[in-house]
Amino acid sequence: MKVSAAGAVLAALGLVAALSGCTVNGPDPERTERERQAGPDLPQRPGELPVAGKRRADICGWLTAADKASIPVGEISGRPLDSDGANYAGCGFLGHDGNADYGIGIRVVPEPIERFLQQINSNPDSRRTYRLNGHGAVQSQVWGAENLGCDAFVDAAEGQTLWINLMLFTPGGLDTDQMCGKAQLAAEAVVSTLQSQR
Repeated sequence: MKVSAAGAVLAALGLVAALSGCTVNGPDPERTERERQAGPDLPQRPGELPVAGKRRADICGWLTAADKASIPVGEISGRPLDSDGANYAGCGFLGHDGNADYGIGIRVVPEPIERFLQQINSNPDSRRTYRLNGHGAVQSQVWGAENLGCDAFVDAAEGQTLWINLMLFTPGGLDTDQMCGKAQLAAEAVVSTLQSQR
């Protein structure tokens, strides 16, 4: 994968600012009580994914070389993301596709998916539920910044959520379907890797 020097610098700066600086905000104050309480209708988990207590270095190994090529993210990318305040430790990857530069963050959130979805600044209209190898997942975008990224939240285990976040560094470089498709592709790859480790 070729990335121009300027694109690499932009992506690296964006990854530091966007992925290692992700914060979880409370629900938008303008939302109704019904919207805040509405939880996803997810299937029963087919088993528990081994995510609890995993370190950043473990998380960086959850995308195989084939996974990285299919998303695509750089073969050698995968930098540990620190836990800071309300952030969760994980791993960040730099990607480039056509004219688009983006970062993908993979984090383990030690909270049930229903509770975590109530805490994030998510636009309810952007939420979609789907299955990844039997595990329930929710697609979501940040309220007011829908054109800048897409998240996939996976019901990984009791009290554990996988959070896969795509942040677009090139405005207009990808549309919503493309951003959410890449987040879902990364989430599916991570679930497959974890299922093979059970």
